[in-house]
Amino acid sequence: MAKMTISLPDNLADYVARRVASGRYANASAYLAELVLKDQDHRKLDDEELREMLRLAEESGISDRRIADILLETKAKLRDNL
Repeated sequence: MAKMTISLPDNLADYVARRVASGRYANASAYLAELVLKDQDHRKLDDEELREMLRLAEESGISDRRIADILLETKAKLRDNL
């Protein structure tokens, strides 16, 4: 097991201490290890979603639309959502 030393601002260190004091975690290391595992799972999901989007895009074939038209349409949609 690797040992790591981290520094946190006081407010974050207090938060970690409160999470440990809640009894759910044996110590700060256990709490931080869970956060890292959750982040790994989240990133894996993002990667899987991206792969699926790319797969669908490839399967959709070649578009006859021009890039300029796609950009204009996208900008209009963004303006409409503001």
